[in-house]
Amino acid sequence: MEKTVLKASVKFSFLIVLLLFLASSLLISCDFKKSENAGGTYVKPSIDYKGKMRKGYVRKKVSTNKNAIKNQNKSRYYYQTRGKYRRKKH
Repeated sequence: MEKTVLKASVKFSFLIVLLLFLASSLLISCDFKKSENAGGTYVKPSIDYKGKMRKGYVRKKVSTNKNAIKNQNKSRYYYQTRGKYRRKKH
């Protein structure tokens, strides 16, 4: 009877140590950035060439458009193969 209690307590303490290890590794892997740096850059208000006031805004570092990656790849393909479509055919 005492051996089963001892085995159960060893298993329980092993689980606690394992959970503490996982929790500490998750906390270490988290990136604690300040929210002001994560948001992007602030573009100051300005006046355009027609004299109209342009509002200030925050330019995001990453696009929130769902098609951004697809558009980026299309653009890259176009500019990398641009000469292919401009060559004169003999």
